[in-house]
Amino acid sequence: MMRAPAGIAATARFSIAPLTGAAAVVVIGGGTGIAVGLGLWWLTARLLKTDPDRVEKATAARLAPEWPWTLDLLAAGLRAGAPFPQAAFAVARSDEPAIGERLARFAQAIHLGATAAEAAPELGRLPGADRLAKQLDRSGDSGAAIAAGLEQLAASLRAEHRTRTEERAGRAAVALIGPLCLCFLPAFVIAGIGPVVFGIVADTVGTGI
Repeated sequence: MMRAPAGIAATARFSIAPLTGAAAVVVIGGGTGIAVGLGLWWLTARLLKTDPDRVEKATAARLAPEWPWTLDLLAAGLRAGAPFPQAAFAVARSDEPAIGERLARFAQAIHLGATAAEAAPELGRLPGADRLAKQLDRSGDSGAAIAAGLEQLAASLRAEHRTRTEERAGRAAVALIGPLCLCFLPAFVIAGIGPVVFGIVADTVGTGI
């Protein structure tokens, strides 16, 4: 897997950020320049900072809904009699590019003699990648057994994705309750409780008079 982007980002962070801060100190000068320079240094470093793991998680989450369909296509190829690497290469060529590239690297590693567990990092954080690798290593050369396992994995991943989606929707609904209460509570107090309190006060004042 390529690591160059992270290295480039680190180099930029440790060279551009200090230069930006130093430029601010030179241009503005004095204590203000130093303060602004330090602020720009920190801000530039933050903007240039990348977290490869966080980026990979976001990419895998975006690809998660499509990944089970890829597994179904792989299972179909295996049931047709193709060895796993060849089936994977064929699916990769027609699949969503981000998934296809990962699948092609995974299949290439297996084709060159790696075990599925050793090749699994090429799939990144795609859901169920470790389960796929275990299924391949456990089933050996039995295409039918691998196909059945892939179909089960695809069904399981769909169910898990559906559950996560429902949970997120539930949390969003709960999160909306607070703002809605803040919106409607003042109106309820003014329209519902206000007249009652006003009436009680008026009666009390009238009785006192």
